[in-house]
Parts: sequence; C-alpha cells; structure tokens
Amino acid sequence: MTVALVIRPRFDDATSYSFDWCQEVVDMLKLKGFDVIDLAEKDATRENFEEQVKTSNPQLIVFYNHGSEEGLVAQHGGEYVIDKKNDELLSGREIYTMACSWGADGGIDAWKKGAKAVWCYVQAFAFTTEAIEEFKTFANCGLKFKLEGKSWEESLQHAKEKAKELAQKLVEVGKYIASVLLQKDADALRCYTEKNPPETRCFFRKVAIKLFGAKLGWRITLKQTLGWFMFGVGYGLTWHDLWSEIISPVGNPYRIHGGYIGLIMILISFIILATEQVSQWSR
Repeated sequence: MTVALVIRPRFDDATSYSFDWCQEVVDMLKLKGFDVIDLAEKDATRENFEEQVKTSNPQLIVFYNHGSEEGLVAQHGGEYVIDKKNDELLSGREIYTMACSWGADGGIDAWKKGAKAVWCYVQAFAFTTEAIEEFKTFANCGLKFKLEGKSWEESLQHAKEKAKELAQKLVEVGKYIASVLLQKDADALRCYTEKNPPETRCFFRKVAIKLFGAKLGWRITLKQTLGWFMFGVGYGLTWHDLWSEIISPVGNPYRIHGGYIGLIMILISFIILATEQVSQWSR
C-alpha cells in the first residue's frame, strides 16, 4: 500500500483554517487507498517527521501550515519540520504543500536534492474569511487532479485554470478583494519536476542548465562554478606558458610568470572544489 505522510500543525487562527482544509486531503487520500500517517497538531514536529520518513518510507508528503523561504513550520512555530538541514529526506518523494514562500528557496533546494515533485508557493498564501470555501478548493485541487490520474504538470495547469474560474465567480458576487488574493496565490504557485524545473535569472545558472540539463545545472554551486573557472584559466595559462617556452626558449624573461600564476590558480581551484565537496558530503 502506498504511504502518505500528512503534516498539519494547528496553533493560531491561520493554521486552524489550513488544518481544516487538510482534512479533505486526508479523506481523499484514504478513499484512493493510501495508508495515511497523520501528524496533526502536537505530533507535527521535526522529530516525528524524520522518524516517520525513515520508518514508513512515504511516497507522498503533504504539509499544510505556515512556511518561509527557509522552511516549513512545526507545531507552535518554534522550529521547522523541514528545512535545508533535513530536506534530503524528501529525495525520491512527491511533496505537496500549502505554505507561504517555501517555493522561493527551500522548495528549490528540496527539488535539487532529488524530490520527484515539489508543489509549493513562492510568495505568501493569502486568503479572506469571506471566501473560505473558494480558497480551500484552490488549495486542495492540485492534489485532487493528481489523484485523478493527471501528471503534476497537467495538475498545475488545471489548478491555475481553476483559480481563474474561482476568481471570476468571486467578482460576480462582489468579493473583489478575495478574487485578487486568490489570483495572486495562483500566480505564486509552482510545481517543480524534471519536466518543469525552477526558473532562474542567473546567467551562469542558465548556462549550466543549458550545458548539463536542469537537475545537474541546478546542483552546481557558486563555489563549484568559481573553482572550475579558476581551474580552466589556470590550466590555460600554464599550458600557454609551457608551449611558449618550447617554441621560443629565448624570449621574454617574464613569460614564466604566467605559468606560476596558472599553477597557483589550479591549486586554489583544487582547494575550493575539495572543500565544497566535503561540505556537501557532511550535509
């Protein structure tokens, strides 16, 4: 039986709403034959999450609560259930969240570390109490579409279309603020998959993705880029200087300095790349 791990804290007004919305998700999963592990309220802790992932091996992880770019918040808000220090546990799994801003950084990191799919928001998820049912419908519809057999990419497209439909209905009944907020939530919605990787404005990241593909291109760090760049320049300087000495042994007495600089750059690049690799192994 496929295991789904649901995490839903409740400790303030906002999380009381998301907690209730998530009950529909729990019911949907059970109807589809999932073995649902429900970490609700006091059980929604980092320790319980890590233990259940290791012992129950869930294929799907659902989280409804507060979030930030750094992580997904645990019960009482004192720590994160999931952040960059333990998100390698998401590798090989599908992640569905209803939380503010995690998709802007933490969700990308989880995808980089091997999560199959990451459903998330890159900005705050805002709602109004005058349109609770509409916001609940939007928050839950992505997983509903997926459980109906659609791909994650198709589910994302259908969810955004559903948001437009709901926003229009809210306009028709005069709930203009709710309509605007719901559409902003839809604009902030992302689903990172192998076919739909995160976007980037970084020129070097774009080059890396173009050369090595999305998965590897996103995993390359700034230090690795700097290390390989310095190695390439140092290697070129060294061989250029050596070749110059071979074909013209008598010439500019300062030419050998290029070789020294090249060797120093190669040494520095080795140190940078080695320390970065050790740092990744220790995470």
